[in-house]
Amino acid sequence: MTNTLNQIREKYIEVDRMEEPGRTNQLVNLMNVLEEEYQTHQLNPTKEFLEREEVKLYKQISMARDI
Repeated sequence: MTNTLNQIREKYIEVDRMEEPGRTNQLVNLMNVLEEEYQTHQLNPTKEFLEREEVKLYKQISMARDI
C-alpha cells in the first residue's frame, strides 16, 4: 500500500515529538517507506531528482535523526 506524501509528512511530525531511542528508529522507518514507495535514494542523483518533493522530505527526515 502506498502512503501519500501528506500521510508520511503527518507521521513525521508525530514521530518528531517522540523520545529517543524510539524517535530515531521511527524516523528510519519513514525513510525506508520513502525509499521503497518513492525510490528516494540514488547513488548519482541529478539536480531534478534532488528537487522532487519526496526527496526533500526524505532529506528533512534524515537530518532530524540523532546519530
